[in-house]
Amino acid sequence: MEKTSQSLDDKLLDYLDGTLAESERKNLEQQIHRSTAIKTRLESLRTTHELLKQFNIEQPSRNFTHALMQRIDQAPARNTFSIRNGIFLLIGVLVTAGLAAMLVSIGVFDTPSTIELNNINIPEKYLQQPLPSIPVSGKTIVNIIIMLNLGLAWIVLDRAILKPLFQRRIHAGR
Repeated sequence: MEKTSQSLDDKLLDYLDGTLAESERKNLEQQIHRSTAIKTRLESLRTTHELLKQFNIEQPSRNFTHALMQRIDQAPARNTFSIRNGIFLLIGVLVTAGLAAMLVSIGVFDTPSTIELNNINIPEKYLQQPLPSIPVSGKTIVNIIIMLNLGLAWIVLDRAILKPLFQRRIHAGR
């Protein structure tokens, strides 16, 4: 089946709607009788046209445009933490960082330890040489965790407390 052009499709749709002028309608009907491709396309469009007629197209209410224009300058709803939840999260992060810093300062993590990889049960056929032992400083690890925790605290402070606070001030000033 050969493809019909967009202008012919438009004419066929106008024909189905009954909006063609009399001379154009007669000319199109002659083309339909001569070409099976146009006749097939007309039937396809007629089927689609009939299916679309079965659906009820909902119309917006009469004051839709007016209501939309009234609310167009309003800010969209934000999906953020409430300030209260942000404060609780920030307090939790700071308490955790404070406890970790206190444990480091009293020397809980001062004794260095090592991880002995030779104590792992690995069959000797896979190992040609003994595995090394890895020294681990608990103090360094806890200090890194404290720094990451404080970085998280700054992010929480910014996103959950300061940003909503300043946005409310901006919107209150309008």
